[in-house]
Amino acid sequence: MCDSSVISLKTQPTMKAIPAASIHRLDKPHPCDVCFQSRFCLPIALPQDELSRMRDIMQSTIRLGKGERLFEAGQAMDKVFSVHAGSFKSVVGSPDGRQQIVGFHVPGEMMGLEGFSARLYMTDVLALEDSEACEIDVRVLESTARDIPTLQHQIHCLIGNRLARAQQDQFVLGSMQADERLARFLLDLSERYKARGLSPDEFVLRMSREEIGSYLGLKLETVSRLMSRFHQAGLVHVAQRQVRITNRDGLAELLVPQER
Repeated sequence: MCDSSVISLKTQPTMKAIPAASIHRLDKPHPCDVCFQSRFCLPIALPQDELSRMRDIMQSTIRLGKGERLFEAGQAMDKVFSVHAGSFKSVVGSPDGRQQIVGFHVPGEMMGLEGFSARLYMTDVLALEDSEACEIDVRVLESTARDIPTLQHQIHCLIGNRLARAQQDQFVLGSMQADERLARFLLDLSERYKARGLSPDEFVLRMSREEIGSYLGLKLETVSRLMSRFHQAGLVHVAQRQVRITNRDGLAELLVPQER
């Protein structure tokens, strides 16, 4: 079974230049042996007697500092990546230099899947904090998937889930009001943390308010104002980037259609 980022027409101001990653590969122990998020990744698709093949598919872990780039749009795609620790953002850009964030990635989530067809990365992916990503060789992955149908199915699931999320994001940007967008963002992030055994009610936003605004198609001032309004209404408690959801039902009610 499958476990259950589209570009907005709105764009944000040009972001500052980003340093490329000073890549450090960590070869031992094997990342799958010490990962608590494998149920979201590829190993879940492998029969117990085939788990050793993950050592061929996922050969090393890359460590990046905050702000470093994992890969960039237009670069030839020979690897995809899974978040091992930390978090990342995906960014698209236009020829005139405008950029917009189209996704945030937490542990267990795959990055680079959009490039399978063109064999080119479609976005820039950068670390939001000191992070680690598992490096997956595409040729080895595809070869192994031909031998193991459940692995091939898992790849299809991951790509399908990415498409579904992109469609949902397009709906958010095209149809939701600003308060609805932010409420959905916080609830979605909460559910993703919950699925990973982390607290769904209290967490640190690894992205800035400006980055949240870029993702949601909102201005920085709008995000800050809504955060304050949610805080004052008792929906969340906000202390800088520390967020505690204090009224989940109240946040969810913002997503219920109402006459405006």
